[in-house]
Parts: sequence; structure tokens; C-alpha cells
Amino acid sequence: MMNAIELHDVSKKFSKRGGQRNTIKELFLTPGTEEANDKWVLHDIDLSLPQGTSLALLGKNGSGKSTLLKLISRILYPTSGTVKVNGKVATLLELGAGFHVDFTGRENIYFNGSALGLTRREIQKKIQSIIDFSELGEDIDQPVRSYSTGMYMRLGFAVAIHMEPDILLIDEVLAVGDHEFRKKCINAILRLKSAGTTILFVSHAGEQAKMICDEAIWLEGGRIKLSGPTRDVLKAYEQSEAAHDYLAEYYYRMGSRSQQQQEFKQALAFFNQSLDKGYNEFSVKILRSSVYLELGMQEEAAADAVRCLEIAPPGTDMNSVVEHVHFVNKRKVEWVKSDRTKLYNNTSTEPSFLIIGTQKGGTTSLYHDLVQHPDIHAAAVKEIHFFDDQYQHGFDWYKKNFPPDLPAGHMTGEASPYYLFHPQVPARVREWLPDVKLIVMLRNPIDRAYSHYQMMVRRGLEPLSFAEAIQAERSRIEEDYARMERDPRFNSSNCAVYSYVKRGLYVEQLERWYRHFPRDQILVLHSEYGFQQPAHNYEKVLNFLDMPLWEPEQYVLLNEGDYEQSIPADTLAWLKDYYEEPNRRLFACIGAQFDWN
Repeated sequence: MMNAIELHDVSKKFSKRGGQRNTIKELFLTPGTEEANDKWVLHDIDLSLPQGTSLALLGKNGSGKSTLLKLISRILYPTSGTVKVNGKVATLLELGAGFHVDFTGRENIYFNGSALGLTRREIQKKIQSIIDFSELGEDIDQPVRSYSTGMYMRLGFAVAIHMEPDILLIDEVLAVGDHEFRKKCINAILRLKSAGTTILFVSHAGEQAKMICDEAIWLEGGRIKLSGPTRDVLKAYEQSEAAHDYLAEYYYRMGSRSQQQQEFKQALAFFNQSLDKGYNEFSVKILRSSVYLELGMQEEAAADAVRCLEIAPPGTDMNSVVEHVHFVNKRKVEWVKSDRTKLYNNTSTEPSFLIIGTQKGGTTSLYHDLVQHPDIHAAAVKEIHFFDDQYQHGFDWYKKNFPPDLPAGHMTGEASPYYLFHPQVPARVREWLPDVKLIVMLRNPIDRAYSHYQMMVRRGLEPLSFAEAIQAERSRIEEDYARMERDPRFNSSNCAVYSYVKRGLYVEQLERWYRHFPRDQILVLHSEYGFQQPAHNYEKVLNFLDMPLWEPEQYVLLNEGDYEQSIPADTLAWLKDYYEEPNRRLFACIGAQFDWN
């Protein structure tokens, strides 16, 4: 098979002085200046790519990736060695490269097509498809100097893939644009790949390289450091010490760019990756708090904003940070489209049961199974959080979360696991729902704490190790929790996020509920037994609710954690000792002994 691209002993250097000495004085008085200022960007590159190869070029800025593509596209020529290219080349090396800024988008399609060797008739056959793919609409007849970065990218990409190239060179342009357009671009590239197009794709890191390319090379200092399957090379590159700091900054920049383009889910993913790589915590969280707001994640936004007050570096304009914190905490996101799919015009129906906790104890799985019952109806959202976070909206607002006009013998309810822990909730529930039935699921507090911690790590809210987080918990939440007990208007995002150990003190929480409700209105379940024998717990709940026995086709286990690391032995020993006495009191309180060993 003929090679599409061949490079033999290719090296490339640039002169920092533009490649020449500009005056007679420089020529005679500074001999050797040109050589002293030379910078070698590529060294002795040997590369042979058969037709149909898809190759990712990985490496940090300055490693030679873009220069290598420019040599293949004949924008640059090697200082030494040879470059052979067989076939028609289309390039996406820089946004708008090859565009004439005074031409309209339509005129640039003809201009670029002609440069690629197409006749005007061939371009005319493709032009409407190019315009449709670019999604520019009427802007196609505007001068491209008026285009945004995203519009440049869309037009450049649409032209390139419609030229049916033998070789496609792509230099990180798929990092911009909205999510749907990026998906369309990737699908178009994969179609070209299936048709036998040779693809070279420059990437700093990421999933796109794995999706598009079968092979990869890692460039470092202008040399090939590693080559092989994309997944293996990418993993080695991202785990390298040389790439660590660079990738942290790269993810931060990509998060900022995505935020500007209002691609908030992508921005959150990039910011979380940046924190994982150790980028400046303040820089990330001040931006991430705004992203959380756009995603309707109020508590996470508040936690980030408050954390920025604690870690602001010297010289920071603290007034601006304080204003940002106030803004975040005042902006309550009442309806979140992704969570609240329906609201009811309900004035009469009230919940017959509440699953009040514990968090990470199986409440989501139990609620899912319960609302499969033909006589039990789901609320608009599983966790309404009325009695803790949304209490200011009033009870009439709360009732709108439940379906109206239920037939006789039917019921509805919700599951907000923060209710068990929040000190103000029992009295509030007693005031509005004195006859409601309460369901509590209790999980081994050590396992619950670690599962809670892992969830916060995944959300990007916990930078500390598990042992460090436990040590820091008291300073993080003690004052806030005491204030929550005193002040019914106060809510603490820290208590919701960082209460790993305190939430496992179940006896304190249950005693508070028992002060407001008789024991026959509270059903306490063993979470681990429910995980292993869900049918048994399900039957107990139906009996407790006085509902007819019924069994779903299958029981689900939702939000199950999967951790690569276990709890450190010394931390585990400390937790066992810490919970020994509270657990003994709990078992005496509920009259049951759970196997938590």
C-alpha cells in the first residue's frame, strides 16, 4: 500500500531574529548572531503513514505538533530531511486560515475550493451542503471579518470536509463551538476516516483523540518520545510529570473558553480536570461557582464561592469576591429543567410518606422501587428539599410538587435524605404533616462517610484526601451547624457538603425526630440488608404504609459507588473507635442490632 505521508530525517529550525541580520553593523559586529538565536523545533523525525491512517499528535505547546502539520501541508519547508505527500490535502490548522477577510463567507468557499484544485462547477455542486453544514444562514453573505471565532471555525471546517481530501490535517480546532456542532464535526471526520481518508489530528489531550485516531505519537522537545495505540500513548502522556502542570493550565483555559461559549457542562468537566491536575484552586473555583449557577447547582456554587473567601491570594480585590459570594447566595434556582420535569396545579394532595435519610444509604433505590407500585405516585422530583432548603416558598408551593386528585387508596411521597440531618426539619414536618409516615435507612456510618466523600470528590467539591477531610470537618461545619440549630433562617452549604462523619451520628438525629413524632410513625431500616435482600425491605415498607403487597419486576441499585482506593487502615481504625459508642446508643434506641462489622 502506498504511503500517504513520508518524513525522513526531518528537522526544522527558526531564528528568533527572523532569520537574518538586518544591518551592515550587525553583520560585521555580531558574527554568529543568527546561529546563536536559532531554535530547533523538530529533530530527526521519521514517520511513514499508509493511506487511511488516523494519527493523533500529542504534546504540550512548543513540542513541534503544529510545525509538523505545517511541513506536511507545505506551509513550511524542512531545514533538513524530506517530506513526501501523496494526495489532495485539506487543512484545519488555524481558524480562518486561507480566508480573505474582505470576502464574504460564500466568496471564501469559492476561494478556498479553487486553492484546493476544484473547478467552479464542482464547488457549485457542493456549496449549499457546505452552507447548511456551517449553520451560518444569512451570515454566509457577510464579510468574514465580521465573524466570531465560532463562525470562522464552522465555515473552515465545512469547506475542508466537503473537498473530499485524501489527507485531512486538524490542529485542535474542535475545542471550540457548541456541543452539537462538535458532535457533527466528529461524525463527519469519522465518515471520512471510514472512506479511507488519512487523518492527522493535533491534540493536547482528551477524548477526541481516542474517538478519532487509532494511533498516536507523543512529541516532546521536537522529538518522538513514544508511539503506539492512541489509548496507551495518551495515558502515558497525561500521567507524565512533564505534562502535569501544562495539562492543568490547558484544562483551565478550555474551561474558561467553554464558559464563554455557554457550554456549561463542558466547562464544568474541564474545570474539574484542572483541579485534579492541581491547578490554582482560587482561579478555578471563582469561575466554577458561576458555572454551577448556570447548571442550577446552587449548593455547589455557594460552596465554591465561600471557599474562595478562604483561599484568596494576597492582593486579591476582596470586595469583588465578597460581592460574588452575595450574588451566588442570593440567586436561588427555583426550577431546574434537568430535574423538575413537571409541576402540578395542586392545592389538596399532601405526601403520605417521606424518606428522610440517610444520604448514601439507598434512599434513591428505595424511592425508585416504591413509585413502581401501581398505587404509589412519584413527586415531580425525588428530592424536593422543601423542609430544609426551600422552606421560604411556603407549603402551597410544596404541594405543587405532588400529583393532584389521587384515587382513594393511592398515595404519594418524596425522598430528601438531608431531612434526617437538618436540625430544623423535624419541627417543620410536624407542623405541616403531623400524620406523615417517615422512613429512615441507616447504613454503616463508616461506609456512608466514605461514599459521601467520594461523591464530593467526583463533583469537584473536595480537594482533600479522606483523612484530611475528616480532620478538617470540625472546623468546616461545627459553627455552621450550631447556627443552623439556633437560626431557622440560616442554611449552610458546608454542612451539606462536608458533614462526612457527623451525619453518621444517627442516634442524635433520631432522638430529635422522636421528640416530635411517635415511634410508630417512623420506620428504621438496615441499608445493607436492603442492598442484599431488597424484597424483604420492600415488603416491610408496604406494610408500614398500609399498602397492598406488590413486587416490581426487578429491584434496582442506583448511585452505587465504585472506588479504586479503600479507606486507609489508620483512618478506618479511628472511625471504628469513634463510632463504637454512638452505634451502641443507636441500637439501644431503636431496639435492633445491625451488623456493621
